[in-house]
Amino acid sequence: MHITKLTQKIESWASETAFIYKFASGYYRDVVEKEIVLANIGGHDHILCVGGGICPFTAILFHQTTGAKVTVIDNDSCCVPKAKRVIERLGISDAVRVLCQDGSNQALAFADYTVVHFALQVCPMEGVFSNIENRVDPGTKLLIRQPKRKLRKLYDKLPSALLRRCPLTMHKKARNIGSTLLYVKPTYAA
Repeated sequence: MHITKLTQKIESWASETAFIYKFASGYYRDVVEKEIVLANIGGHDHILCVGGGICPFTAILFHQTTGAKVTVIDNDSCCVPKAKRVIERLGISDAVRVLCQDGSNQALAFADYTVVHFALQVCPMEGVFSNIENRVDPGTKLLIRQPKRKLRKLYDKLPSALLRRCPLTMHKKARNIGSTLLYVKPTYAA
């Protein structure tokens, strides 16, 4: 997927250069701020970010903006050590941790997370979402980034039935991220 490679290249530059980091994190800042409002995220939350990449901007911004504890998982073993170095350089290793895990891994435990965030590049999105949604506690908030309409063919997607019933926040038209959906795992009466 070409768009994923471009994203990785930008993140690699950002992980090595403070100026590029500051510029690139600005790209995500208002997206994350809208996601925080959409899901009512605060310092009491523990967020799982599925797909952090080389430079986990979203996870960093979630923590810096709300004070929430954040765990990032990425299935690319080349990205994880670089992401850990970024977190260490920022001095937030006590609040943001990075693990080499796959979101479709059945061994992952989800009881500690109040919010799960899915990056745009998560693939296979439907399989990872289904695995996590089936295993999180009722009431857990799942934030799913969706691409702009004209870029949808470049990304893996969720079934449209789910998309139609979720509240969402729209993002600037100049981005590849078109919106973020909020799905809250239902609490079923016994």
